Amino acid sequence: MQKSFRDLRKETLHNANIRLVGIPFDANASLGKGAAYAPTYLRMLSQNIPGVTKDGKLLNNISLFDYGDITLKSKETVIDYFNRVTKVVLPLFKKTGLTIFIGGDHSVNIPLFKAFLAFAKAEGKIPVLIHIDAHPDMMEEYLDNPYSHATPARHALKNGLQEENLVFVGLRGFETEEVGYFTRHPKIKIYLASDVQKQGINKITKEICEKYNNEKYAIYVSYDIDVNDPAFAPGTGTPEAFGLQSNETLTLLLSLTALKNTYALDLVEISPPLDTNDITSWLALKTLYEIFYVVGER
Repeated sequence: MQKSFRDLRKETLHNANIRLVGIPFDANASLGKGAAYAPTYLRMLSQNIPGVTKDGKLLNNISLFDYGDITLKSKETVIDYFNRVTKVVLPLFKKTGLTIFIGGDHSVNIPLFKAFLAFAKAEGKIPVLIHIDAHPDMMEEYLDNPYSHATPARHALKNGLQEENLVFVGLRGFETEEVGYFTRHPKIKIYLASDVQKQGINKITKEICEKYNNEKYAIYVSYDIDVNDPAFAPGTGTPEAFGLQSNETLTLLLSLTALKNTYALDLVEISPPLDTNDITSWLALKTLYEIFYVVGER
């Protein structure tokens, strides 16, 4: 039987240029759940994928270490769990390669980005969050839950991210409170899904990369699978119509992860139980393999 990620996987963290961590947690999802199954399910499917890109390029420069999952313990509160996640992942951020987190609902970004802020500070760099999503996730709380998956971007600002270094791409599903917040905080950069359709993903990608391709910045990319139109990614808890095409999302992700100062990526809101013929899981996996290649090349 094949092992997950086949020959890409190494047994030690030392010199790994891809560091993979599962965060199987979806208790803060407000609508469809099931994202907690994604880390295990993607690993299982990866047994079927050779180390080759869609264009036939071999992943010869990849050394992947799978840390495993950080799971919620019995009787552990969400706050305690998030604090533990922050503590555990902090040493996994490195100056080289890419640390990848597989969620989980988008609330897992709260402890992950909190750790990243500490990493950036220790390295003397300015943290940047590129939030690729159908939804802003900028609520103070949602359904009386201050740690809802509708809140992580707001937490990032509370924890020290500067507004001018928060960038959204693909937005098309807002709460009223979020619209008001953006009106009052114009420094936050927003590329709507309709902007992608009007301007083209290449123009938007170029603008983002030209601004942040600088050693003074430390980039964290948060990729919610629902930024893709539901036609491409039906297996998610909060599907949103009128989204990006999968090739548009791939163009953006590959350009961002090709930057040497992109240190981390999370991939969230994939719900295998809600999927159709594993379309969404395969999209996520094949996207990861393309990202592996550009990380190896950089």
